[in-house]
This record gives sequence, structure tokens and C-alpha cells, in this order.
Amino acid sequence: MTRIARSPDCGNSPKNQKVEEIALALMGVGELPDDTLAEGASWDRFGAGVTGRLAIRAARGQTPDHEWIEISEVVSHGKAGTVSGRLQRAGESPRIFCHVIRFTSASAKQIAQIVSFDHAG
Repeated sequence: MTRIARSPDCGNSPKNQKVEEIALALMGVGELPDDTLAEGASWDRFGAGVTGRLAIRAARGQTPDHEWIEISEVVSHGKAGTVSGRLQRAGESPRIFCHVIRFTSASAKQIAQIVSFDHAG
């Protein structure tokens, strides 16, 4: 099971909590219901992008297991949110990560675009 550590100031709003839940789901911790994604949503990650609900679901199915995830910052404003921190996958050195999530509207009901990256840090 992945150990999750959070900064105490990350969950200070409902939108921040939602953004954090989405980021964790992208890393294989928790669910990301299909209807959370706009039909033409895109996910740019690790040098390859995918478009569409089914493609994003398939990409999530290939997410490697993490030993731990440490969330250091969650920020949301208007139609966007970001989650950043550190992670460690089995057999790898710790890495830093960031997920930028853009919603179709400020209500944050559906995701239009996700940009994710991680690198040695």
C-alpha cells in the first residue's frame, strides 16, 4: 500500500481537496470516475500524450506502484489546479512531481487537460 504524507495546509478548500484527489488517482491511489473527464480530455505525461476518456483510463492502468507520495503543495484558482511534491517508486530514487489540472469551467466539474511530470530531485 502506498504511504501518503500531506502538508497540513493542502486541504484548506473543497476545490483543493478535489484537485488533490485527482492527482492521487493519476498516480494510482484512488478512483477517477470517467465522467470527471470531458469527452475530449487530454493527459500529457512522461513524453507521451493521450486524448479521450478511454485512453486516459488505459494510461492510468499502466501507472507504476509507489512506495510513498508526499504532497507538499496544492493550489487551485479559477479553472486550474496544481499538485506538487515528491514520490518514490519501487526500486527507484525519490523524484519530484507536479500535476497541472485544467477544468472546463471554474466549477471544476470536468477536466479538460492534465499535464504531469516527474524527475529526479
